[in-house]
Amino acid sequence: MNDTELDQLAADVVRRVLRSAHGAAGPRGPAVAAAPGAPAGTGRPLEDIAWRGPQVQLAAWTPAAGPRRVADFVDHTLLKAEATRADILKLCAEAREHRFAAVCINPAWVDLCARELAGTSVAVASVCGFPLGATTPETKAAEAAEAVSRGAAEVDMVAAIGHIKGGEWGYVEDDIRAVVEACGRRGGGALVKVIIESAVLAPEDIVKASAVARLAGAHFVKTSTGFHPAGGATADAVRLMRLTVGDDLGVKAAGGVRDCASAFAMIAAGASRIGTSSGVSFVGCLGPAPLSLAELLKQPQAHAASCRSGSCAAPAGGQPY
Repeated sequence: MNDTELDQLAADVVRRVLRSAHGAAGPRGPAVAAAPGAPAGTGRPLEDIAWRGPQVQLAAWTPAAGPRRVADFVDHTLLKAEATRADILKLCAEAREHRFAAVCINPAWVDLCARELAGTSVAVASVCGFPLGATTPETKAAEAAEAVSRGAAEVDMVAAIGHIKGGEWGYVEDDIRAVVEACGRRGGGALVKVIIESAVLAPEDIVKASAVARLAGAHFVKTSTGFHPAGGATADAVRLMRLTVGDDLGVKAAGGVRDCASAFAMIAAGASRIGTSSGVSFVGCLGPAPLSLAELLKQPQAHAASCRSGSCAAPAGGQPY
């Protein structure tokens, strides 16, 4: 894909998202914008995202397993430099108890988490090029391969943010592909999530970065590190990313997702994972039982009435979040 094609894709996706933002809710609830190549004006109902989503994310889940839980979306995250062994052990214990999708930790803790979570459904995710994305492709590849060799099943890499901002798309693609290849060949096979730091990007660059991540073979695109002063995930950024990558890739919303209302907004926009340190509070709020996310996404104010924590009061007028 050349620069002109990227520009055309970006302009088209931004137009579609702007149109969908002003569209009316359909009979099955609000819809997100159609995947690339779908007829203009079509969209997928929110419950389709909640129940189907990218196959790379939902391969272990089938309808026979019952309604999906919010916990199934959560990457239980602890990336602070001051995290101690005791903190990481607590993270793993919580992830086991609530059956989160993954824990996301710095490379120094991969061995420990792999041991603690062996035999569970919880994946170990680590990071590379974190949090700046400004190391070389070779360094990121080596860091990712080592993490996978120590037991990481997923790697959240920070893309070359400066090169994205500068429009150096060939470099960005090579940077991502180096990590994808390191995880697939030398590392034994791991999912790669590409962090694009969406809060510092124009909408068109969010689209271009997501498209390039897909071209480079990544499995997910991810909004944010959670460490940038510009901010974290927004539903608008998630919509742009989802429309760009279609159903082929996962979309992870991370950075500032601290309550159920925010989580529902991200899932409704197309997120298939939520990176957060607040997953335990989500479970405490929603209760441990499986929930019909389709119904919650259509009418999240219904959850507010039964919130166990009392912290998810419906907005004025009783409108959905």
